[in-house]
Amino acid sequence: MLEFIRKIAALIFLVIVVLWCALGIYDFNNVVEGVGTEPVIKISGYFNNTSSFVLFGFFLPSIPMALINVITGAQLPRLTLRLMLLGSLFFALIGHYMDAALRQGIKTSSYVECTADRELSLKHSSRTYALNSKLCD
Repeated sequence: MLEFIRKIAALIFLVIVVLWCALGIYDFNNVVEGVGTEPVIKISGYFNNTSSFVLFGFFLPSIPMALINVITGAQLPRLTLRLMLLGSLFFALIGHYMDAALRQGIKTSSYVECTADRELSLKHSSRTYALNSKLCD
């Protein structure tokens, strides 16, 4: 019984992590869709933008594998690892495409960078763009 409770707790943890990553993807998607309509946008650096996609692709295959483990008791570590790596790669490509689309949208929508609002650090970086330089103040 204790083993079953641990498996369920691990499954709940994986679902929470996947939902957290999906929320990051949702936020990033809203930024991409807002290009051209929002007067001021703030975008994170490349790695911050794509990390939610990579983590989502990494943890998503774990949920069905954990369900198989809970229901049947079978453990498939090699298959799970392969699915996690392929999911990470696939979603990294999607994240790269979305980031490239965001940066291209910024260029085509004639945004100007608000250099005073730029944040650069080792852990986080972001740039703020506005449709005209008067909005930067």
